[in-house]
Amino acid sequence: MKQKMSLRQKIDLTRDGTAEMTRWCIIIALHQGFGVGSERLRKLERRTEELGYESLSVAMTANDKGMPSTDKSLAMREGWLPEGVDPVFRVPILRAPKNRKEQQLRMAGNQAAGMVWTLYAKACMDVLGYSTKRLTRLREEALANYRQVNEEGHECLEWAMERLRKCAEDALKEDVVVQEVPDEERVKQSDRDYMAQKEAFFRRNMAAAMGRKLAPAGAAVLSEKGLAEKLQQLARLQQDGSGRPEELDRTWMGRKEVKAS
Repeated sequence: MKQKMSLRQKIDLTRDGTAEMTRWCIIIALHQGFGVGSERLRKLERRTEELGYESLSVAMTANDKGMPSTDKSLAMREGWLPEGVDPVFRVPILRAPKNRKEQQLRMAGNQAAGMVWTLYAKACMDVLGYSTKRLTRLREEALANYRQVNEEGHECLEWAMERLRKCAEDALKEDVVVQEVPDEERVKQSDRDYMAQKEAFFRRNMAAAMGRKLAPAGAAVLSEKGLAEKLQQLARLQQDGSGRPEELDRTWMGRKEVKAS
């Protein structure tokens, strides 16, 4: 029997799929609209990944409330862009959201797309020397690509993904595989990624401080058992919806696959 996905899991899948699709739409726009070849695209990809880790490093630093500094990370990415370049990347949709749940999913998708766009825009500045005019045009062409994929996918998803795959191969001059991953497997992977990120955040910012407060001199800061107990406490908070950072699970897409979503 198929298990019903929670809203959190649906949001995770929306962010993951939207981030990947935004990435491919930007790469294809750079190749088709600006004539950027495979060698420069790969250099651009490497720079974008570096910027992604830089943004993640800021986000994974605890703020004064002990939560991820996602606001600082967002402000840093938006601050990279020159005046006149819109940091927002609203994903084109075929119809307006019908209810609160669909609105939340749309917001999650827009946030993920905006993250990818700001990273690629900064990479284009660093690698290709782009300024306001070209970045604005790139954003418009990437949005047009996304809109076209949505419209074609509404008619025939398989054909739309195959067309996207061929455009990506033409841009990167390498094999690109469309992986049709069942939602159940994607949810499991998303949950594993979230737990790993949560543990990494906890280890980086909280474990040492919480362990040292009452630890006698020479004692271990936190044993593995103690850390596991504290992570279980966070898991309980996650279940009631109060302990999940809004943007902690955003994943930087550095893969070479296109996943059908």
